[in-house]
Amino acid sequence: MPLRIESLDNSRLKLIRKLAAKKHRDAEGRFIIEGINLLEEAIRKNVQLDLIVMADDFRYDEDRLRLSDIAELCVVSRTIYEKLCDADNGSGILAVAKKNIYTEESIELSCNANVLVLDRVQDPGNIGTMIRTSVAAGYELVVVCKGTADLYSPKVLRATAGMVFHVPVLFTDDAETTAELLRRLGKRICVTVPRGGVPYYERNLSEGIALVIGNEGNGISDELIELSDEKVTIPMMGEIESLNAAVSAAILMYEAVRR
Repeated sequence: MPLRIESLDNSRLKLIRKLAAKKHRDAEGRFIIEGINLLEEAIRKNVQLDLIVMADDFRYDEDRLRLSDIAELCVVSRTIYEKLCDADNGSGILAVAKKNIYTEESIELSCNANVLVLDRVQDPGNIGTMIRTSVAAGYELVVVCKGTADLYSPKVLRATAGMVFHVPVLFTDDAETTAELLRRLGKRICVTVPRGGVPYYERNLSEGIALVIGNEGNGISDELIELSDEKVTIPMMGEIESLNAAVSAAILMYEAVRR
């Protein structure tokens, strides 16, 4: 039987509320998954779950998904649940999950694998869309530079639609260590610039590249641009100065599929 919790003072619920802050997610190595779809995706990809909490009015098919066999299962009132979840009108179920920690030595990439690099990208929707697209386009690794929004925030996780569980992620502290990592992995560093680069369709972006997407307002750091192997531009008509970061990333990542 699930454990019934009646108070927000319960230690399990205190942990969930702590994990709303990035500093506690980093310290604990854990994060919150909200919603049955994300939860099922995490289960499919063998993400370790420590705790599942659901509102007492939440309904699911117990024959299809036996939650009590996966992690400790607790039930709370809808009123308490709404104080735990990030989303307005939360779906009614959330879980405490352990981060998968990857290292350069632990990842296995195919010979010509492509890599997505996020350089200080801030918008959760952009990050989620790019990670989803990277999986769809067959990219095998995401590298996240310091200054990028937290991949384990509820908004980013929802935007990835669970695809963040499908691809390994490595984190780097600065442009130099990022470039060194990518070179050890045997990747050509390809940066996107709004003007002055080679039109992207004149370069082979189908394999063996590390595609760098920069901050929405400031673009890619000067250091990474200097350390890059290729600079490509998406031609634009009229007076438009730039495309949305996720749109640009999708156009360039799908070169791997087109070719």
